[in-house]
Amino acid sequence: MKADAMVWVQRVMGAVFAVGVVSLVGAIVTQVGQAEGLPPLPIFVGLLGIVVLILLSGACLAMISLAISARRGAEALRRIAGQGGAAPVVSPVRVFNQPSLREVVSEPQPEPAPARPARPAGRTLVAER
Repeated sequence: MKADAMVWVQRVMGAVFAVGVVSLVGAIVTQVGQAEGLPPLPIFVGLLGIVVLILLSGACLAMISLAISARRGAEALRRIAGQGGAAPVVSPVRVFNQPSLREVVSEPQPEPAPARPARPAGRTLVAER
């Protein structure tokens, strides 16, 4: 029933847009008729007004459409939730199967590699600088 209210708001918005366009066109025709020649400023302002009306009405209709979609989504979620325990409860699944930090710390660390043995005393270097 509330979606019907949104449809009526859309229709009222369309009517306001149509009345605005008709009034702008009427104002432009009146100013051009009273002027001698073709004045560019009233025509420019009228076209700018029509563009602003188109943009505002498009934004309003888009917000109304979003509200209708959100309401339908919320109603669908309520219907799904109202079905009760039709779906079994599933425990959350770990996406990353890496061990936790506690498991890593508790594991024994590998011993470091032994240090390089010292040179035997009887050998000499092959080249010196």
